[in-house]
Amino acid sequence: MKELKSVAYEADDVLDDFQNEALRRQCKIGRSTTLKVLSCITHNSPLLFRFEMSKKLMNVLKINKLVKEINKFGLENSVHKEEEQHPWRETHSKPDDFTKIFGRDDDKEVVVKLLLNQQAQRKVQVLLIFGMGGLGKTTLAKIVYNDQVVHQHFQLKMWHYVSYNFDAIALLKSIIELATNGSCDLPGSIELLKKRLEQVIGQNRFMLVLDDVWNEDERKWDVVKPLLCSVGGPGSVILVTCRSKKVAFIMCTVKPHELIFLSEKDSWELFSCKAFSNGVEVQAELVTIGRCIVNKCGGLPIALKTMGGLLSSKQKVQEWKVIEQSNTGDNVGGKYEVMPILKLIYKYLSSEMKQCFAFCAVFPKDYEIEKNRLIKLWMANGLIQEEGTMGLTQKGAFIFNELVWRSFLQDEKVVVKYGVYDGNTPYKTIVCKMHDLMHDLTKDVTDECASTK
Repeated sequence: MKELKSVAYEADDVLDDFQNEALRRQCKIGRSTTLKVLSCITHNSPLLFRFEMSKKLMNVLKINKLVKEINKFGLENSVHKEEEQHPWRETHSKPDDFTKIFGRDDDKEVVVKLLLNQQAQRKVQVLLIFGMGGLGKTTLAKIVYNDQVVHQHFQLKMWHYVSYNFDAIALLKSIIELATNGSCDLPGSIELLKKRLEQVIGQNRFMLVLDDVWNEDERKWDVVKPLLCSVGGPGSVILVTCRSKKVAFIMCTVKPHELIFLSEKDSWELFSCKAFSNGVEVQAELVTIGRCIVNKCGGLPIALKTMGGLLSSKQKVQEWKVIEQSNTGDNVGGKYEVMPILKLIYKYLSSEMKQCFAFCAVFPKDYEIEKNRLIKLWMANGLIQEEGTMGLTQKGAFIFNELVWRSFLQDEKVVVKYGVYDGNTPYKTIVCKMHDLMHDLTKDVTDECASTK
């Protein structure tokens, strides 16, 4: 990485040299023939310039060798095409470790009732949970998906993560694989996939969750929706989570369930569960300040969790007062009104934690980040320093755990992966993700940092 950085700087210098030479030659236009001839035998000689640039370019071309070395190590370019499908970029149906859910009991009851009430419907029904980012749509879908009554009601349950990438063939293949617990090697023919879908689902009453749908192209859904709604037994339901009312209009056959902000009571419970669970004493003055802070979060779960996680490390009343008096922008109601709150929370992180969090902007949205790999990248870029008896790896693990606790990183879980070298040896590793609002925050803070330089 150091060599690559060095070559990149050299390449930048070469480009500057070429630009300066171009400007110099522009200025020379119109000068006398004598002066032009003299310039060919002085230090401004074009021949000399070409010779010097040739040597410099040879050094820059070492980048080809470095790229080969990078490929040997299995390092990846962080820029991914929007159309490219990534099997690791997905949510899962397992409830998060932090499973204490606040203020969603009524929502769960409504959605479960809607799912069970479709038993008389012969065609597959589509039910949507929609609302702005950070309200907990995926969390609610997980609770419903794992409900015991729901589990007993449906003969087949499947969970598919959609997100920004929407591809009809990939979606149908994934559903077939989920239904069979095996791979689907059929070619990309809609007709073949339709027949296979009919075989594997048959007349089973199924529940399919399509999580985090963004695509608003009605023509694409016109291909997929009839296929999905033509299989399965009576009472089958597709549950969709999305932010867009347009998606709801295109897809739903049952009145969509809109997720709203938490009540003041539920907001306080969620906030205090995070803020007072790390040794912070529940003092009357802190409670008063905390309630003011909760009001600024506007009932948005992600803001409440993150703010509570930040204050769990603050023991003094004055520290809470400083944050409470900060200008965060009230009346949360959209991404750009939430962002001031998230930026405020980011402001009070330690400098190392800020750098490590901002570094996560290199990953695409929804990317499943491997803990050990992330810590190694922090170390390689000099973002963390040893502290006392704590080595770099331990320091990286400490920062990772702090970011998870404060909800800057989320969905931490243990997964089984296969060896980098032989591709066959399984090993267990910890992975996490970033909420897309947090990913937007990394972009905002890195862009602001760049604009000040």
